[in-house]
Amino acid sequence: MKTKLLILCSIVFLTTTSTQAQFWKKIQQKVEDKAAEKVDKVLSGSEETSEQGAEASSKRETPYIEEVFTFEPGGTLIFEDQFIDAQKGLMPEYWKTSGNGSIVELDAYPGKWVMMGENSTFKLDTLIKVPENFTIEFDLITSSDKAEDIGSMNFGFAKDNSVRSTLLDAYNHGAVTSTKFHFHNQDITHSSKDMDAYHTLNFPFKSYSNTKIRVSIVVQGKEMRVYLDKSKVLDRTMFATGTSKFFYITAPFKYDKESRVFFGNFKMAAL
Repeated sequence: MKTKLLILCSIVFLTTTSTQAQFWKKIQQKVEDKAAEKVDKVLSGSEETSEQGAEASSKRETPYIEEVFTFEPGGTLIFEDQFIDAQKGLMPEYWKTSGNGSIVELDAYPGKWVMMGENSTFKLDTLIKVPENFTIEFDLITSSDKAEDIGSMNFGFAKDNSVRSTLLDAYNHGAVTSTKFHFHNQDITHSSKDMDAYHTLNFPFKSYSNTKIRVSIVVQGKEMRVYLDKSKVLDRTMFATGTSKFFYITAPFKYDKESRVFFGNFKMAAL
């Protein structure tokens, strides 16, 4: 009797063990199949890892791209400055500042650039008759470990050409408009004292460290459009009738971890 019981228990044990083994083998096979399928998708490019996906998403998310890029520079040149004859280490001849700036050369980008001292406002130090309708273009070069190491900076128009004070917004020291880049918050704010207007929109500045940014501005009477590379980030009324317009640009209010912003390739033309 004992012998029969032992044989029966052995049969049950072996049957159960075999069933469990087959079960876990099937599970393991499914896991391996899923893993293989995942690898195939990644290798074929049909699926990305989370890190690759985040990076690709960051590259794709630049917003406000126009189907047809509508910016057209003015046809009659008013003033252009590429700092060709400017002496390294000094401010360029036709500009003045509330703080400091100096001409430098960069290995990665040809030509000469103004290294903008933090919290310094720059304006043209020359008399220019600005027409009612005109365009302005310039380049910014960012240098930083991360974009958020660069403090916010702004540009726009003021009612006079004074640099006695740093212009940080559209509401003080004679400023009229302000377009501010918030590298840390990843947004752009536009404000107008004439129109009592304030507007914020998101922009992926996270991918804007160590790069060149092309800024294009169109002013047509009371209207103003701003393009960042080929993204249109402003298109609205920003001026009252007859408002004087003196261009200014203010460097970031601070630089962290030896970050820097450089300014150059300025061009103003009448429409």
